[in-house]
Amino acid sequence: MNEVNTKIKRGRRPVNIEWPDKEFTASEVAATMSGRLSRVSVHNKLNRAVKEGEISIVRKSEGRMGRPHCVYTKSLS
Repeated sequence: MNEVNTKIKRGRRPVNIEWPDKEFTASEVAATMSGRLSRVSVHNKLNRAVKEGEISIVRKSEGRMGRPHCVYTKSLS
């Protein structure tokens, strides 16, 4: 008998994010995902993309109240 070993992947399928060409914040990306990813998952993907060099941090914008927001842009390469 021939047995075919196929691995069944378990869990949720990964969601790929297309980074905008203009400057963006994490909250803007989370809003465009329309509930497919949580806010925390968007931040994890942003941090991984910054580490890998896909996107870069342009500046931190500070409002009158609350925490500062990082503004990102897609890397040139």
